[in-house]
Amino acid sequence: MNSKIKSNLFSIQHILVALVLIPKGIDKIEHHHIFIGWMILLMGTIILGYFVYQKITKTKNHFLLIGIHLFESISLFLTSYVYFEEGKKFLPYVTLIAAIGFLVAMMTHITKIKKQE
Repeated sequence: MNSKIKSNLFSIQHILVALVLIPKGIDKIEHHHIFIGWMILLMGTIILGYFVYQKITKTKNHFLLIGIHLFESISLFLTSYVYFEEGKKFLPYVTLIAAIGFLVAMMTHITKIKKQE
């Protein structure tokens, strides 16, 4: 796959995660779930900050990418839990599958780095 297309797809996935987390965090804060709301909002903001950092510097740091995949996975697991608690029907499963996908992406990236060494 073309590296430019691959880079754009990575960017889109980070933006989508941030766009899910930030409004959900704000919603939880407004509904008086201060701690969980701020946690989700902070995670979404960090992921958005990583996206901006990546676009500005245009550098690739494999360890930072692995860390952000793990961070996105944890934040989506937390968001899945919140959706389950709210009684949503399909959203928890979508975010759960995405969280597992980020874990798989992280493991794949680690494997690729080990093969290169």
